[in-house]
Amino acid sequence: SHSGRSRRKRVITTVQRQAANIRERKRMFSLNEAFDELRKKVPTFAYEKRLSRIETLRLAIVYISFMTEL
Repeated sequence: SHSGRSRRKRVITTVQRQAANIRERKRMFSLNEAFDELRKKVPTFAYEKRLSRIETLRLAIVYISFMTEL
């Protein structure tokens, strides 16, 4: 037990939840835009499927390493 106090679950109102959902949607939209931008900067083969986030990051790391070696 934690010094005799009972842990109360934080009550979240519907309005707070909706606001949090909107913030999260905005955050994800912004993150997706940044990934799309990065995908455009990293050279790939035209016939390849759209890169996943992890593939994009890994390819960007390799590409940056390659470019710094030039």
